[in-house]
Amino acid sequence: MADPQIEKLLIVQHRDVSLLKIEQDLARIPIERNALEAEIAREEDNVESARQALISKEIARNDLDVDVKAKEGALLRFRTQQSEVKKNDEYQALTHQIEQTEVEISELEEREIELMLEIDVAKEAFEAEKASIELRIEVQRKEISLLVEREAHLTASADEARTEVETSRDGLDWTYLEQYDRVKKMVKRAPYLAQIVDHKCGGCHLRVSNEVSRAARDAGEPHFCDQCARMVYA
Repeated sequence: MADPQIEKLLIVQHRDVSLLKIEQDLARIPIERNALEAEIAREEDNVESARQALISKEIARNDLDVDVKAKEGALLRFRTQQSEVKKNDEYQALTHQIEQTEVEISELEEREIELMLEIDVAKEAFEAEKASIELRIEVQRKEISLLVEREAHLTASADEARTEVETSRDGLDWTYLEQYDRVKKMVKRAPYLAQIVDHKCGGCHLRVSNEVSRAARDAGEPHFCDQCARMVYA
């Protein structure tokens, strides 16, 4: 390779590719962080949903307790009234109300016992799942902290890499640099400057014309692959 401009451009390309890799790594960090934060939010929502379900059971148990006390108050009134009535039909009516209220109290108490057992099971399951979720969240928060540290490191590396790119561009022939930048914008991926080996472009791996293959050996001006339009050298 006799063209000194190509040698300089290869250094530029190497540093450009290094910078691009750092920038791609940097671009992935917010995505990874958002995914972790979304997962943490889902985990926290799951804990809160389980907590609310448990609270709902506790409220239902308290409501049953209130209903039992209300029924017991009514039962006491019925018995007091029964002791005061004189007519048999009124006495029988109160007896029926007392019996009915006792059945209702018994049913409420049975339901309350069932609910208390459900609450005990739910509490145990909630605490176990909560501990598991909190452990996962702790791991995810540590991963986020590592991402923050990595982002800071990559940002510093990117700044350094940009400086190196600019330094490597100093002193390059403007014609070569302009064409290199044009190719860099046009092609989807590196290399932007490719070597021709066995009449094939090192970028697209397709065979170039004999004219391009011969011209790529000459110094003094840029040459391009007639397949992919990358800048080429031999």
